[in-house]
Formats: sequence, structure tokens, C-alpha cells
Amino acid sequence: MSQTMKKVFFLVALSALLAGCAVFASKADYAAYRDVRMAEDDRAQVVAMQEYMSENPEGSWATEIQAERVRLEPEIWESNRSSKEGLEFYLSAFPDGPHAAEARPRLAALQTVSGRRDEEAEEAREVERQRREALLERQRTWLTRATQFWTRTMISINNWGSPISDVARRNRSFSEAFGVAPRPRCSETECIKFYMADYAIPVPGSTRIERKVELMLRLRMTEGRVVRAELLMPNKGFSRWYEQENRTVVVDEDPTQRSEAIEWALARIVPAIREVAPNASNLDIFPEPIDPPTVRHPDHPELGAAVAPGDGPIEEAAPEAAPEVAAAPEEAPAPEETPQETPQEGGGLDDLLSAASGTDGTTGQDGADPVAQAQDQPEEMVLPIALQGFSAGGLRIALFAAGEEDYGMAYDGLFIEFEAPRDPEPEGRRRGRRRRGGMGGMGMGMATMAATP
Repeated sequence: MSQTMKKVFFLVALSALLAGCAVFASKADYAAYRDVRMAEDDRAQVVAMQEYMSENPEGSWATEIQAERVRLEPEIWESNRSSKEGLEFYLSAFPDGPHAAEARPRLAALQTVSGRRDEEAEEAREVERQRREALLERQRTWLTRATQFWTRTMISINNWGSPISDVARRNRSFSEAFGVAPRPRCSETECIKFYMADYAIPVPGSTRIERKVELMLRLRMTEGRVVRAELLMPNKGFSRWYEQENRTVVVDEDPTQRSEAIEWALARIVPAIREVAPNASNLDIFPEPIDPPTVRHPDHPELGAAVAPGDGPIEEAAPEAAPEVAAAPEEAPAPEETPQETPQEGGGLDDLLSAASGTDGTTGQDGADPVAQAQDQPEEMVLPIALQGFSAGGLRIALFAAGEEDYGMAYDGLFIEFEAPRDPEPEGRRRGRRRRGGMGGMGMGMATMAATP
């Protein structure tokens, strides 16, 4: 109701009193009328007028209020007939108005459309929430997927001990996966892919703890032949892996926590080994010290590049979605999901290694990714602790961990090593030894006895 209308009501009421009309308003009548006069805006005033007429059809101000409602109705209908909110307002102000019969089915139709839109919007929000949760889960578990993928892939190489060109040609999926980002860095004796990701561990009632987990995938060659592959995690990497995935702190100096992290890591690696080598036999093994890399990343000489498995850089996670995640890998195909397409020229493992060794006519460097030689090699090698060993199809597989006091280049991880078959002894040499007898025969006998329980 406008200010003019308020004045009209006031003057009408005042005139009635001054004229000595025998109009006596009840308290309820006057209270309802006062609600009309004191409404905060025009829309609230029109609704208050409807309430007054509903409660006081014979009230002292009924005639004047009803006349004003009749005057306002056409304008209110025209300005509110096209929207759900407008029709709801019209029916609240004129439930028995001249356009009420038209307004109700119109409102029902708009409510159906609006309800459908609300449902679609809610479904879209749910899809986005699930997508975000799946992304965060992939970020949290990328190291498990990467470790299991490369363990299975490297054990499955079908021509260990062959020249690298043959390995690349006969194991296309391996070659392509090894060649994609993060791009490997190669020398004549090894090729290394560096993975690294930051993560954070929430601390109740305090700030979070910032951590970094690193993984090196190293392929090693002797005279151009593939003889060994390693998955190396520096700085007690099994503990960092456990922390990242479980979002809990591992105190490496605590033997119980450290042992739990190691056992947890083995429970994820050993099934991958058994999957591709079900007949592998257990093997007592004493792993030798792990040689430091001869190739380093130029931006991170301490080890890795700021890249996680996949094709993209690290993405800052949205704080509102996952406040405990500091930074994690961008959503990208996991190693096992890398599309197996024909690599572009210079993108396969064979091309990378040829460029690194100079056999392609270059100076011994991959022009797009120059070799960075490691410097300041540690003088003292660190002996890892053997955890579990396997023998499968001419491969020696060892899982190991850094010692209690060792960090940095004392890796947790595993290696897969090709055991070249021994050349059979020439028949002539065997016959000659049998003829000579003597000490040779005694030696054979002693060896046999020593081997007999």
C-alpha cells in the first residue's frame, strides 16, 4: 500500500470519529488494520489487506480496504503472472481473486519445471562432488597405482638382456608408457623417470604437516642391454608412501610405526609381483648397495621433478574441497591408463636412449631434454635391508628398505634384475677333467658331501 493510501485510511478513520459515527472497532479489528498500515513494503501490505478481509469481513475498515484491493488486482496480476514467485504472491494476496482459477494451474506447471531444474541442478552438484572425490582419491593413491603398474610392467618384459632397441620394439606398451611425461632422462647406462608430489598431514587442533614423497623409476643397461630396473623411494620412502595415502604421521625412529609402514608397502607390491609371476619362488637375497643415479633433473638435483604420474603438473587442491591436501597431482591418466598410441618421432624409449648414447648421430644428448650428470656422489655406499626376494623366469626380484639410521640415498624400493644364463661348458673340457681325475675328482666329491645334509 502506498503512502497515499495510508493517508486515505487515516483520514477516513479520523473523519468517522469526528463525525460521531457509531463505529466501534474491536481490538482484533484495529490490530489487523494496524498491520495493514505498518506493513514494511507494498507487497507485504497487499497480503496484510487480504488477511484483514479474511479475518474481519465486516470490520470497520473493510469497505475501504476491499475497494483498494479491487483497484490493485489487475496491475498485480499482469506484473506477476509469468513467474513462479509472482504467481505465489498473487494467490497469497488474492486467493479468491478474478484470476485465481487461471493462476493455480499456471503455478503448478511452473513448479514442475522449477522442480525439474532443481533436481537437475542437484544431480549436477552430486556428479561434481563425486568427480572431486574421485580426483582426490586418485591424488591420494597415485603412488600405489604407479608402483603396482611399473612392477607388473617391468616383470612382464619378455626379452630381458636384449639390446634396448629390441626391448622397446617388442614391448610397445612399456616403451610408450616410459616415454610419456614425466619425460625420462637418459645416459648411456641408465634412463630415469622422476616423480614427486607434495602432500599434507592434518593435525587435529593444530596446523598440518607438509611432506614430500619421491619415486625414481630407473632402467639400467650394460653394453646397451637391459639388465635391471629399479623403483627407488628416498628418505624412508615406504613411510612417506604410507603417510600420503593414510594421512597420518609415521615417526621413522619409532620401530613399530616404521615396521607397520614397511609391511603396508609390501602388502601392495607383492600381489603385483604374484599377479604376473604366479610361479615365482622365494629367494634368500642380500641386496648390494644401490648405486646413486648418474642422471639428475636440472631443476631438482636432489632428486625428482615436480611432476606426478600422468601428463600434467601438480595442481593446488581446492581448500574448500579438501583442506588437508596441500598439493597433489593433476587429474590425468594413471600409468596403467596411458593411451597406447603410436609415439611421435623422438617420443619412444628407443629414440630417447639412442639420443642419449649418441647412436643416432647426435652429441649424446636428447635435444629436448638434455642429460644432467650427477655430482658429489656419496663416498660411502649404504647397504639396504633385505625384506623379500623372488626368482621368476630368469629374473631376480628383491624388495628392500633403508636402515634405521639411513636417509637420503638409502632407498626403500625394489629391483628387478636379469640373470644371464651361464654358457655351457665345452664337451672337450668336461671329458678332459674326467680323464685327469685327481684333485678335480676329490673336489667334486667334497662338494657333494658338503651339500648332503
